[in-house]
Amino acid sequence: MDSLARVHFPATLSEAAAILRARPGARLIAGGTDLLVKHRNGLLPEVTDFIDVTGLGLHEIVLADGQVRIGSGCTMTAVAGHPLVRERFPALVQGAMQVGAFQIRNAATLGGNVGNASPAGDSIPPLVSLDAVALLFGPDGRRTVPLAEFFTGPGKTVLQPGELIEAFLLPDRRTAGAFLKLGERRAHAISKVSLAFSCWESAPGRREVRIALGAVAPTVIRCRKAEELLSAAPWPPPAELVDKARALVVEAARPIDDLRSQKEYRRRMTGVLFQRALEQVRA
Repeated sequence: MDSLARVHFPATLSEAAAILRARPGARLIAGGTDLLVKHRNGLLPEVTDFIDVTGLGLHEIVLADGQVRIGSGCTMTAVAGHPLVRERFPALVQGAMQVGAFQIRNAATLGGNVGNASPAGDSIPPLVSLDAVALLFGPDGRRTVPLAEFFTGPGKTVLQPGELIEAFLLPDRRTAGAFLKLGERRAHAISKVSLAFSCWESAPGRREVRIALGAVAPTVIRCRKAEELLSAAPWPPPAELVDKARALVVEAARPIDDLRSQKEYRRRMTGVLFQRALEQVRA
C-alpha cells in the first residue's frame, strides 16, 4: 500500500460516512481483494485515504421481519456457507462460490463485489434475480434501493457522497435457482457472460421467475419479457414456451466486443446458459 495513503478505523457507521463525505479521495476497504491490487499497481492515483470498515459489525446474516439480511461485510465464504442462504438462495450460493479461489473468497466481501459495480461481478446477477434491496447508510440516514436500480454504468452506482452499503435485504422465500458463467477457464476467471435464474412458487402449478444477465450490458440486467412469459405459464413450462423465452433472453443482451470476447458469441451464449440454468432448476 502507498505509504502516503491514510488509513482510518471508524468506530461507527456515522463516523465512516462522515470521513467518506469529507474526503473525496477516500475508499472503503474490507477484504481489499480488488482495491489493493489496483492501488499497488498505480491504477487508483485519486485514492488518498482508506476507511477500514471491518470493525463495524457488517458481517451478520440474520432473518427478521420477513427478510434475510446479509451484512455488506460478509465474505463470499460466509455467504455461501450460511444455512439461511443455503436453504433459500441456491443461485447466490453458486455465485459466491464462483468468486476467485478459496483464498479470495475468504477475504472478498459481498459489499465490495457489489460496490465495485462491474457488470461481470459474480454475486450481482444472483442478488438481482432474488429481488435483493441494498440498505444504504449515509450522513442523512438510511435508505433502500432495489439492486436492479443500484447501478448506473460500469463502476458507477447511485451512491451519494458519504453513503455506503450497510446490508442486502432479500425476501424470505425458498427459491430454486442457478448461476452459470463462461470465462477463459472453468474456474478463477472473469465472466465473459453470466446468468442467474431464480424462481419460487407463486400459486399451485405456477412459479414467479427472475432472470439476470451479467457481462452483456453496461450493468447487470433483468430479462423482464422472458420473466413475464415464464411466470404466466404452467410449471414446468412446455418446450415451445422455453424456446420463446430463450429468444427473449438473447434479445435482452446488449454485449460489446472487448479483449475477453466478441459480442455475437456473448449474445448466443446467453441462450445456452438460460437453457442450462432452466434444466438445472427443473432437475
